[in-house]
Amino acid sequence: MNYFKEEQYFRQPWLWIVILFFPSFSLYGLFKQLMMGIPIGDNPISNEGVISFSVFIGLGLPILFWFMNLKIRVSKKGLHYQFFPIHIKERLIPFEDISQFKAREYSPLKEFGGWGIRYGFESKAYNVKGNKGLQIVLTNGRKILFGSQHHKELEKALKKAQNS
Repeated sequence: MNYFKEEQYFRQPWLWIVILFFPSFSLYGLFKQLMMGIPIGDNPISNEGVISFSVFIGLGLPILFWFMNLKIRVSKKGLHYQFFPIHIKERLIPFEDISQFKAREYSPLKEFGGWGIRYGFESKAYNVKGNKGLQIVLTNGRKILFGSQHHKELEKALKKAQNS
């Protein structure tokens, strides 16, 4: 039985403006070097290099970010999470490994340097967007923050599942 389930994707408009710069730059490079015959830069790469860059960076980066997501689930076993495609399989933090948890607001840039799988001074974070999440303290003292658009509901679900 699932007490809570959330799936988050990188869909922030500002992020996509940055990401879509790479395909634009790739298309410009392809056009300039392959179509017009004007090498790019002082020490230009080969035509094959321009094509490889365009495929891997210009096409691959946007596809990677489109499918990248954070899944969080609470069951009677504990907190399940997966940051796809970094984690191919779902991971579990069993209740016996959790000493405390609390829903809270945080500063992704100040505390962790941004979004994604991040390492702060005192803890690790899995976040995709926003500034709300659930801070977990493990029995070994490590802290993990999970970003959530429904952080209060996640906290309630974890309490409910832990007490069942």
